[in-house]
Amino acid sequence: MDTKKTHILYVIDGLFPGGKERQFIEILKGLDKEKFKIGLVTFNKNLFYTEQAKSLSGYFVELDKKANKFKPFVTIWSCFKEFKPDIVHTWDYLSSLFVYFPAKFYSAKFINGSIRDSGIEKGWQFYAKKWMLKAADVAIGNSKVGLINYKVEGEVIYNAIDLGRFNKNETRNEFNIIKVANFSDYKNHQMFIDAAIVLLKENVVDNVYMAGKGEYLEKYKNFVQKQGTQISSKIIFLGAITDVENYLAKCSVGVLCSTKQFGEGVSNSVLEYMAANVIAIATDIGASSEIITDGENGFLVAPESSDEIVEKVKLIKNNAGLRLTLAENAFKTIREKFNYNNNINKINWLYNKVLTN
Repeated sequence: MDTKKTHILYVIDGLFPGGKERQFIEILKGLDKEKFKIGLVTFNKNLFYTEQAKSLSGYFVELDKKANKFKPFVTIWSCFKEFKPDIVHTWDYLSSLFVYFPAKFYSAKFINGSIRDSGIEKGWQFYAKKWMLKAADVAIGNSKVGLINYKVEGEVIYNAIDLGRFNKNETRNEFNIIKVANFSDYKNHQMFIDAAIVLLKENVVDNVYMAGKGEYLEKYKNFVQKQGTQISSKIIFLGAITDVENYLAKCSVGVLCSTKQFGEGVSNSVLEYMAANVIAIATDIGASSEIITDGENGFLVAPESSDEIVEKVKLIKNNAGLRLTLAENAFKTIREKFNYNNNINKINWLYNKVLTN
């Protein structure tokens, strides 16, 4: 063990192509490697961010739980024995369950960072997650509403954006819109597609981009194909992408449609829209109002209301002055509230706090 460095063991279910995982990668990049030795344990192999995460970690272990979901309860003990963490920082409920007893046994401080939503768990799952949050030395939420809905005290560490990734002065020759979200139950893709079809038929937008993968991707591809070539040729499914910045540079408006059932935490996609000079429209659910002040740095719309999306996109296109004001205010919000360096500094402060307490 390197006694000069603090050993941080991160534990995350999988390195999928989602906002949580992208945020995790950004933190790994920003941590001071002279101060911290980084360990990482994950339970799904060969995923979207696996190689990148591996390159950023001094200690990396994949414990495959597909064959036996209970096996990690046993195998993770060897990771604690080998890595000897001072702090274990989890990113989801299942990982928190796996590490609870070995963290206690090896006297590692336990940081539970599983609040990435606005309180979507129901029934016994809600109370189980709440118990694990209260059992931690520190609970972290990426929104205020998440901590409030789970009824736990903790620290808010917002998702943060590295502004250096984006060229906000990019010239846009077309008026395109984009949605960056995986095709799962957590997002309302039909709401976005319904709005996109109207906007294309009325020649308000040139192209529509949809980035992400997931179990419902083919369902929505098939739906779009049935709308005819004039529409389907202009709704472009990008799949999982690593160069989201390049596509945002082509777009004027970014949309995120969430569902009442699953809520929304602080969306990485919305933050990226705002950092890239793309006007953000999001459903007014969960923590979206912690990012967007309606009409000031973007727009909030009612759940299920594709008509409101159409209305706001038209307003943005037809009012260059409003578009400029929204973009300037959005960039200011990212720079001041979701600042990457401030985020890394707060994580450093939190690690020092749990060790000294």
